[in-house]
Amino acid sequence: MVVIGLLVGMTACGSGSGDDDGPATPKVSINVRSCTISSGTEYVASELKEVTVSYNNVVAVSPSANITLNDVKCSAKSSSKTSMDVVISLPALEEGKTYTLTIPEGAIVSKEDNSIHAPAYSVTFTTKEGVKPISNEATELAKRLGWGWNLGNHFDTSSEEDGKHPQWGYWDKATPTQALYTNLKKAGASTVRICVTWGNYQNTETWAIEADYMAEVKQNVEWAEAAGLNVILNSHHDEYWLKIKEAANNNIINDAIKNRIEKTWKQIAETFKDKGDFLFFETFNELQDGQWGWGDNRTDGGKQYRTLNEWNQLVVNTIRATGGKNATRWIGVPGYASSPVFVLEDSFVLPNDPANHIMVSVHFYDPNTFTLTPENGDGKSEWGHTAAAGKFQDGSNEEHVVETFQKLQEKFIAKNIPVYIGEYGCVMHKSDRSNLFRNYYLEYVCRAAHTYNMPLCIWDNNSAGGGNEHHGYFDHSNGAYLNSLEQLVQTMIKAATSNDASYTLESVYNKAPK
Repeated sequence: MVVIGLLVGMTACGSGSGDDDGPATPKVSINVRSCTISSGTEYVASELKEVTVSYNNVVAVSPSANITLNDVKCSAKSSSKTSMDVVISLPALEEGKTYTLTIPEGAIVSKEDNSIHAPAYSVTFTTKEGVKPISNEATELAKRLGWGWNLGNHFDTSSEEDGKHPQWGYWDKATPTQALYTNLKKAGASTVRICVTWGNYQNTETWAIEADYMAEVKQNVEWAEAAGLNVILNSHHDEYWLKIKEAANNNIINDAIKNRIEKTWKQIAETFKDKGDFLFFETFNELQDGQWGWGDNRTDGGKQYRTLNEWNQLVVNTIRATGGKNATRWIGVPGYASSPVFVLEDSFVLPNDPANHIMVSVHFYDPNTFTLTPENGDGKSEWGHTAAAGKFQDGSNEEHVVETFQKLQEKFIAKNIPVYIGEYGCVMHKSDRSNLFRNYYLEYVCRAAHTYNMPLCIWDNNSAGGGNEHHGYFDHSNGAYLNSLEQLVQTMIKAATSNDASYTLESVYNKAPK
C-alpha cells in the first residue's frame, strides 16, 4: 500500500557535527478529502443510513471519539475497503429536519501515530419533507376504489377492422360468470376495470353497436355490481380507428373521427345512464401514434396532445348530455399513451366539466424491461436497491416510483383531482430469484400508490406460467387463483389499502430481496 504523506526526511540533514540541533522532522498531515454527503444538500431520510468520510492518510477512529449528529452520539469505524475511509452510522432520521454531523478534533487519528489528530470537521444537511396527509374528495375516492383488477384480453380483443369480429374469439379464451366477480370481491378487490373494444361490433354506416355485444358487456357490469364491486368501463383497443396522428394533421379526418367518437359514447352512455355511482367511465386507453411517446408527438408542436384534449372533452360532453346518473358520474381521462410523463406536462388539459367529476387515468409499468419483457435481449431480471449490477434498469428503482407518484399527488390529488392507476403489473418471471424481485416490486408499487392516495388495478390476461405476456392472477371464468398467487394477491391488496401506520414504504424497502 502506498501511504501518502508519511514521515519524510527520516535522516536529518545536519551540519555533520553529530548534534541533534538540526531541523525537526515534519509530521503527517491528516485532512478530509471527501464526504458522501454535502453541506446544504437535501436527502431522503429513510435512505440515508451512513456517511463515509475519506482522509488523505491511513486513519483510525479514536476509542474516545465523540462523533455526533445533532448531539446524538454516532458509532464509527474504519472502512474494510480502505483504512483511509471512516464509516459513520447514523440514527434514524426525521423528515423535514436540519442535521449537523460533527467530528471533533482528536476523534480521527493517524493509524501510524495516534498523537497526530485530524482537525475538526462538520457538515450540515437537511432531509426532505415527508408526505403530508391530504383529506379531500379525491383521497376519499381513492379509498373507495382501493385495489382493483382488469378483465384484460377479453372484451378488449380486437380484429383491428370495423364491424369484423375477432376470428378466434376472445383472447383470454374465457367465459366470465357471476362466480368470477363474486370471488374477486371475496379475495378483497374493490374495483374491476372492464376493457372494451367497440369498433369490431359496429355497423360501418351508422356506427351502431351490435345489441348482443352491448348486452354481453352489460351483463358483466351487472355481475360486478351484484358482487358489490366498482366498475371502470372504457374504450380500449379502438385506437386502430382513433388515428390520432392523422387526425392531428388533417381536420377532415379529425371531424370524421369525432363524429364516430360521439356516436359510440352516446350509445354506451345511454345504455348505462341509470346505473348507480359504482360505475365509472374512462374515455380512452393508451392513445398514441404507435411510438409510445417517442414519435411525432415530440416534434409536431403539440398537435397530438391538443387532439387528445379535444377528444377527451368531446366524450365528457357526450356523456353529460345523456342525463340520468351520467350527469354527475365520475369520468376518467388519460394523457398521451396513458403515461404519467404526459399528464404531468402542461400540454395535458383537463376537460371542462360542470359536475367537477373528472379523474386522471395513468398506467404504470416502469421499467418495462423488467415488468413486461424480461425475456427480450434488453430484459432485466431484478429490480430495486438490492438488485445486482447489470440486472436492473438504471434510473427505474424505488426512487423513480416515489418521484413519479409524488408529482402526481402534488399536481392533481392535492388540488382535489383524483388520479387512478388503471393498469400496473409485472409478468411472472421464470426463475425463483427473479420472482422474489417481482413480488417486491409489486408490493412496493402498491404501497407507494397508497402512500400517495392513488387506487390501482392489476393487469390480468388470464395467462398462466412465466415469461413475457404472462400476467395471470385469477381464472377469468370463475375467479379461481392462477399460478398459486393467492399470497401475492393478498400482499398487494394489503399494500394498496392498509392504514397500519407501521406498514410504510420504508418497511417494505427494508424487506427487499438480498
